[in-house]
Amino acid sequence: MQIRNDIRNVSFHGFAKFKAEHHKANHMAKKIKKALPDSFVFWNKKNNQKKTFYILTGKHQDKFVSQLDNVDIYDLKQNIEKYLNEKAKKISLKKLEKQIESGKLKI
Repeated sequence: MQIRNDIRNVSFHGFAKFKAEHHKANHMAKKIKKALPDSFVFWNKKNNQKKTFYILTGKHQDKFVSQLDNVDIYDLKQNIEKYLNEKAKKISLKKLEKQIESGKLKI
């Protein structure tokens, strides 16, 4: 597994999640990565009609990476809230779309 070592410090720290149908969620994840290139955006593989995507920035990324030595990546992604000892902030798909379009995405 390769981890970028050129990650810039960001001035915000966030841990959020959103749910959407598969095709909408994948499209939104690409938009988030474009708007926040230093963030981690991934989904868990629980069997639902909708995907749950998680967005990690700042100190939450550091916690995620530090857990990789002790926990299998699959288990970490499946139980991210448990391993970070924090609940992700829920954000609606509409709110995400509005923030991205206005250029003011905040997690």
